[in-house]
Amino acid sequence: MKVKQDFYVKTTVIVVSMLFLILAGKAVRYTIMKEVLVDMSIGHGMLGAINDEDSVINDEEVSADELDASRKSARLFKNINIFELTTYEEFEVYITILWNIILLVIIFSLRKRLNIIQAIFLVLTILVLNIFDFNLAKEPVQMLYFVLIYAVVVSKSLKDNFKYILSFLILYWASVSYRPYYILIALFMLGASWICKTFILMKDKLKFSDIMVVIIALGVGYFILLMVAKVAMPAEYTELVSVRARETRAKTDISNWITDDASNPVLFTLDYLVMLVRMMIPIELMTFGPKYWPYVAYQIMVTFYVVMALKNIKKNHKSKNVALYVYLGFLCGSACFEPDFGSWVRHEAAVAPVLFILADMYKFKQSKTEMQTKELEKIEQGE
Repeated sequence: MKVKQDFYVKTTVIVVSMLFLILAGKAVRYTIMKEVLVDMSIGHGMLGAINDEDSVINDEEVSADELDASRKSARLFKNINIFELTTYEEFEVYITILWNIILLVIIFSLRKRLNIIQAIFLVLTILVLNIFDFNLAKEPVQMLYFVLIYAVVVSKSLKDNFKYILSFLILYWASVSYRPYYILIALFMLGASWICKTFILMKDKLKFSDIMVVIIALGVGYFILLMVAKVAMPAEYTELVSVRARETRAKTDISNWITDDASNPVLFTLDYLVMLVRMMIPIELMTFGPKYWPYVAYQIMVTFYVVMALKNIKKNHKSKNVALYVYLGFLCGSACFEPDFGSWVRHEAAVAPVLFILADMYKFKQSKTEMQTKELEKIEQGE
């Protein structure tokens, strides 16, 4: 399905309106979402660690490896606290300014004109980031890794294969330096790229049966992961299973629909595949009221761009496919742990730089070989 766009929006128009969008996002955060996003924020715990001189984050003898992700984030924010901020609100303003500057730099690197769908997606991304992510939390730190991946993927001096390797290494580095479960994302990235190259790129024409094979292959990959972890890493296996089976107090909890019993790995794996679909098409949130509808729209747009990238995988610039593999790895890895839709939107928004590439908002320069290949394809198709 081709989306014909006759109306375009200059990127500079969105840049000019960023201050309004930031204020709108914060207004939503501190009004209708305040009880959930502000009052219950883990940032208050980080603030206590930052202000407490006896806190473990202030002990120079304690290495970063000995801290969990929250304390690592708190230590980073303390290190960049050049204005000696002490309150939650002061840190939020500071983080909002710094990370929106990073976002602004990325936006300036995008296409000068966006079609209407891309423009709406960019506006929604700015809003979502300022509502959920740009505050005293772990997500701003997570986003830095994907900013680095964005810089690698859009680099004009790196070869595509090297971009793929570097992206994997950045995810691995994230697992070592920040959040251990990112190793799953890195492994799923490898698996997703292998599946795409085996079952999609090798096909002359993509059929519905090929899509079903890809879905089954993802399920088999998750099943193998469970079996290997159960034997080789029993502690990690217990955590993996308990996270999927637990229920939270959140209204938007993503509880298993089929089974919580990991002793039946086939059904547990089937529930995992259902989880992937629910995360990508969260229509169940529509029943919770209008305040969830913008998020549903945002997620549907993300899903649309991912599906289109998969559909056009043979025509995509190879660098765009690297971004696709990164996102698929992130999606499959996240589905192992996400407890509720609120966590999912926060974590996914941190991947925004990669999503911009999938939305075709960055223009890659094609090599002469790629242009010649496309010309030959057009001739063969009689165009």
